[in-house]
Amino acid sequence: MIRRPKTGERTEVGTLQVEKATEAEELSLGGFLTVIGEDDHPSKTLFSFPSRHHPLPGLSPATFTASFQQPTGLHPKFEIKLPRQQLRPPSDTCGLHAYWTLPSALFIDRYQLSDPLFLASQNLAALHSLSGEQDLEAPDWAIERWGSAALSELAAPPSSPSGSGTDKSDWIITIPTHLRYLAGPQKPTHTSGHASIDVPWPIVFWACEAEEGLGLSNNPFDRVDLGYDGLFGPQTTFYHIPPGSEVNTTVEEVQVPVLDSEKAEWVQAGTLIAVVAGFAWICWQLLRATSGQNFEAQEQKRK
Repeated sequence: MIRRPKTGERTEVGTLQVEKATEAEELSLGGFLTVIGEDDHPSKTLFSFPSRHHPLPGLSPATFTASFQQPTGLHPKFEIKLPRQQLRPPSDTCGLHAYWTLPSALFIDRYQLSDPLFLASQNLAALHSLSGEQDLEAPDWAIERWGSAALSELAAPPSSPSGSGTDKSDWIITIPTHLRYLAGPQKPTHTSGHASIDVPWPIVFWACEAEEGLGLSNNPFDRVDLGYDGLFGPQTTFYHIPPGSEVNTTVEEVQVPVLDSEKAEWVQAGTLIAVVAGFAWICWQLLRATSGQNFEAQEQKRK
């Protein structure tokens, strides 16, 4: 419902759709606009604004796939695979990044990702941001927040000296994660002693320095600072690498080991018995040592 404009106000109504941009850095919208109370028919118009978010240019842009290394264990490793031959930055000012959102059952250790040698071995460049739940010792049932989010800079493959790009192998990047202690199976599984966790794929993109005077803040249709883009400067453009066309889902389901407390009541009883027995043994050894010292002292007095 459109209200009648007050005196001195100007209300403009339009129907717009995305048009093909003439420049790679622009967002173009075309359609019809009309000013209520002034125009008697809509007028056709076309807007072009500089935008921060773009698809990767090229006829055959790179795509990526993601999966967990098997077996996962208590320290699942998430792998990103990109085609080495097509993985070229849009410009020399670009850096390859991935933005992760992890559920509370998994976490990233920022201290592990502060070692340059370890980062290089996983084809990582740096961990730029980690927000959300960061307690390394808390079990999952003690976590109150949804999880954590991380921005990682990824290492890109070096360019071949000849520039031919004949290497058709995949460029593999590994993100080490760690599993929290879980209360029990979160989903019914066919394998006893395992729980299922859904982990979304990361957002993979090139972050590039925009040219001076591009005027990115002048676009009223560009949604900014909604997530990872708020971690970069205002003059940054993003070229997104999409998932592979053969991918049916961008959520990875991982089976992780977990103790079902309902089927392991003997563990609590066994732990209690072991603690009591150990405490009794220590007390017995202390009493023996004290008694032996008293006996030796009495013998010396008799002599």
